[in-house]
Amino acid sequence: MTNRIIEALGIDLFPYAIGTSEFKSDAPFEPTKLSDIQNQVKDLDAKKLDDALVYSKGLLDDESSRGEKLESKAYNLIGVTGISAAFITGISSLIPSELQPFHPMLLGTLLFIYILIVISLTVTVLLASRVVIVGNYRYSFPDISDVFKMNGQSAIEIKKDRLTTYIYCYAKNNQIHNIKASYLIGSQLWFRNSVVLFLLLAFTFIPNIFYSTGIYQSQSSAVLSLTPTTAMLTETQTVVPATSTIPVSLTPSGTIQPTIQPQPPQITMSPSRAIPTETLFVSVTPTP
Repeated sequence: MTNRIIEALGIDLFPYAIGTSEFKSDAPFEPTKLSDIQNQVKDLDAKKLDDALVYSKGLLDDESSRGEKLESKAYNLIGVTGISAAFITGISSLIPSELQPFHPMLLGTLLFIYILIVISLTVTVLLASRVVIVGNYRYSFPDISDVFKMNGQSAIEIKKDRLTTYIYCYAKNNQIHNIKASYLIGSQLWFRNSVVLFLLLAFTFIPNIFYSTGIYQSQSSAVLSLTPTTAMLTETQTVVPATSTIPVSLTPSGTIQPTIQPQPPQITMSPSRAIPTETLFVSVTPTP
């Protein structure tokens, strides 16, 4: 039971992710050496060589297509994992700064889940990168030098050699692709673990955000803030200067003599303060 849980969670894939262990694949059939395949092809009926060539060539092409699909899935998985890692790294910036601090036990649980997500994404990338790594796998393909050997061979011998090459290349490439598929399956398994852990983090984290936000809003609405205002009163005084008009009269000698004519005082009211003013009028009255 424990072994099944370990295999279901992919815990046994840690040594393969860090490179201390490697996957090994069995050959699709018993003879994998070129000499053994040649010995079996020699006994093949000459009338069936054409069908065998078409069939083995189709298997080799399908195996090449399979390898391309495995690498494409690995590249896509690495890209999606990179995006997920960037989102997980920046998730702390989504927390409002005015939230109340979480309970220490809850904070420890969130931190533990967060670390597990980072580990899962790391193992996912490590396993997927072993699918597309360059230099660790040696594929087998038909050799161009076989063309120059055809002059000294009959048509049946040429077909048998070509059939031997197809079968040998298919067997070797199939082993390589099985190893790559094992790494890819492990990478998908750990990516699934990271998704499940992220959902667990969301279900644990988001309700507490809403709870803390509700507490903050209720506390904010209970506080009444008063802002005193001060009215500035400005008193303006306007003083209207008094103007005087002096009446004068012309004497027989031709001189001008001022004549005082009493006038009632006039009061001018300004918007700010009323100041009484006295106005004197000067008029010139000709005398005969």
